[in-house]
Amino acid sequence: MSFTIWRKWFKQLPLSIKWFILLLLIRPILDQFYFLKEISPFLSPLYLVGILTPFFIFISFGVRSFPKRIQSIKSDLLFGMWSVLLFVNLIAVFLIDSPIDSFATFLRFSLPVFLYLYFRSVVNSKMNLLGILQTFYYSAYVPALLLGYEFAFGSLNAEYLSDSRGGGERMQGGYADIMNYAIYISSALIIKAYFFFRSKKSYFKRKNFRGLVLTVIVSFLGLIAIKQTVSWLVFVYLISLFMIFNFKSAKGKLLVVVLAPVFIFIGLSVFESKIEPLIEKEYAVIDGEKEVGRAFNGRASRWIYYFEVYSTMPVVSNVFGTPLSLKQDAKPMISGLMHNEYIRLLFLTGIAGLALYLLFLFGLFRKVWLMDRADRFLGLAVLGSFAIFSFTTTPLIYAPYLYFVIPVFAYMALPSIILKRNNG
Repeated sequence: MSFTIWRKWFKQLPLSIKWFILLLLIRPILDQFYFLKEISPFLSPLYLVGILTPFFIFISFGVRSFPKRIQSIKSDLLFGMWSVLLFVNLIAVFLIDSPIDSFATFLRFSLPVFLYLYFRSVVNSKMNLLGILQTFYYSAYVPALLLGYEFAFGSLNAEYLSDSRGGGERMQGGYADIMNYAIYISSALIIKAYFFFRSKKSYFKRKNFRGLVLTVIVSFLGLIAIKQTVSWLVFVYLISLFMIFNFKSAKGKLLVVVLAPVFIFIGLSVFESKIEPLIEKEYAVIDGEKEVGRAFNGRASRWIYYFEVYSTMPVVSNVFGTPLSLKQDAKPMISGLMHNEYIRLLFLTGIAGLALYLLFLFGLFRKVWLMDRADRFLGLAVLGSFAIFSFTTTPLIYAPYLYFVIPVFAYMALPSIILKRNNG
């Protein structure tokens, strides 16, 4: 989408949508001030955004110009049932934690629900989806420029790795952690590749091709800077998916034939010098030199411990969520300390909640095959990268990432007949 088209799209939006587009643009700047929460929550713009976002969403629903939601019974029912379990457990948190901390937990963990409800109405057309994706890509300029600054003048807020994890420093800009860079790296790459597939022009004459090459280069440098294993896995997945989708045409096959040897050569070199040092501890666990608990940078020991705690809780808590046990152990079990979204959701919403969540995602996966080539790439890229990130991170508690994936999920949740009509 060109800037001219994006600007026209933005101008015609009602205020009930325009406010979120502006938030999307400035979010990477607001995230630089996360440290203000250490002084006072009232000084943190992120806390203010966290409180106002649900408020503005509810206000938007009451505005006459706000789009009407197109019903999609299966997807909405599964997500709705999961949402009920989530809210019941978040209410139970108020009984085991302080009111302020419980309120903060409620706002942070319930954001996916509010955003899904909002975007199920907003993303009722492909044009709105395209506009949101282009906006997110524009917002990625901020972390890209920040990354360039760090390469040129040194790290602003470095995190130093231990020798067992390869040593050296991780660049994370002014953000709270490296996941913020990882979010924009993967999302920008998906968006640019998606617009590349949407273009009707000749492969090497596409303006998007030059932009895609630049995005791949910046993403590659970003991965070197943040030194995160799971982000490398997502990058490999996206590049592989891009090449598979290029086999649909003769020129695409030529592109793959030209690029594949380059990616393989660079990939082997990068694996040996950048990735292998990050996973040496996993090699030691496999070889029996270190105990299983040391796997995944020691996270496995945490998982083992809390699964033992989970097994001692009442059956109701196992099935519907650990906060219902009213035990203090539930607080860390539902937090980002788990570093695994599947485990965190198991503890937060129980076996029933995790099953509903996975069925919802599987339902979206099935709908991918009803879409045209470009939309199918977008769906598989988002679902795949989201699933990979969920193994060692907790993407559902990162608001910027939700700003990207939830609109895509909302589009994929549209009725099958709408998705088929949007082909082409």
